[in-house]
Amino acid sequence: MKKLIYVIGLVLIFTIGLTACSQAEQDFPEDQTDMINTAAAETIQAYQTIIAQEAQVTPSLEVTPTDTPTPPVDTIEPPQPDSTPTITTTPTEQTRCDQADFITETVPDGSVFSPGQPFTKTWTLRNSGTCAWDTNYHVIFFSGNAMGAPAAQQLTSETIMPGEHITVSFELQAPFTIGTHRGDFLLRNSGGVLFGIGPRDAPFWVEINIPGNHYDFATNYCNPGVTWTSGAGELPCPGRFRSDQGWVILSEEPILEDMSIGEEPGLQVHPQMTIDGWIRGTYPEITLTEDAVFKAIIGCYGPANCDADFSLTARVNGGPDLILETWHQVQDGTYSPVEVDLSGLAGKRVQFSLLVEARGIPADGTALWLAPRIEPQ
Repeated sequence: MKKLIYVIGLVLIFTIGLTACSQAEQDFPEDQTDMINTAAAETIQAYQTIIAQEAQVTPSLEVTPTDTPTPPVDTIEPPQPDSTPTITTTPTEQTRCDQADFITETVPDGSVFSPGQPFTKTWTLRNSGTCAWDTNYHVIFFSGNAMGAPAAQQLTSETIMPGEHITVSFELQAPFTIGTHRGDFLLRNSGGVLFGIGPRDAPFWVEINIPGNHYDFATNYCNPGVTWTSGAGELPCPGRFRSDQGWVILSEEPILEDMSIGEEPGLQVHPQMTIDGWIRGTYPEITLTEDAVFKAIIGCYGPANCDADFSLTARVNGGPDLILETWHQVQDGTYSPVEVDLSGLAGKRVQFSLLVEARGIPADGTALWLAPRIEPQ
């Protein structure tokens, strides 16, 4: 628009200039002068018209975008935390199909047993999973010392629903080696998958202690691994009283030769009914420490007219039988305490035997081992 005004102005000036010059040189006729004035007036009118039109047009502003300046690094403010804290939740662990919880047990950890002593271990478990336990579920021995437990045993003869309890029992036998012994058990479902206690499938176990140099021959006389024999072969245990093959019976209140009652259990034994008959009880191997000693009271049982030799024998590390000590006993109204130092057998595998041999015909040769045992000196 400024350029247009500028051009019109130049034209007007130029026109006036020409008119002045022409008048100076010569006089124009009146009609030419009027023509020039008319032209000038038209030019001015056109200029005014353009200005008026421009005034009616709403001006528009052209905005040139500008870049927002980036502040220096030092002036950048750190982002402000949201006013509402974010709470992170730990997802609740899902209950699985097969899972158990431990409730109670018998035979607490560290219970003391003699080598080879039998006992019953019972656990009470709860079905804490979402699946029922049926007859296809089993208890299995997992690791450690089985103590006579089977490799697998049926868990239940019924259906144990989620939330219900069940008792699991095993007939076990204490090992013959001194020290602490533990056996771990797990459950197995119908698909053969093992599971145990809690979400980590921990085993449940039995843990007992066999103290050094403690063994009771009387209370363990019929335990697994103990055999009683005579010249007639292997004998039943307990034996049959007055059997011609010989017998052994545990007496809780044994009668001594002086007719007093023993304060501890004893073994009533009788050799085979034959000339020079004998009877032997052989026990499983045990391991001893240095201060071990064998003790017992021997004699005829009550008023029996016995005449016999009592012997303690030992098979060391699987070798031949060795007679450690022998005592001769007859009916004389007295009894005899005996003792054998076993320190020389420390650290070795020893299989002891109690042997009674009759002299002549044992018409009434019932003998007594009262409280035969191994204990510390």
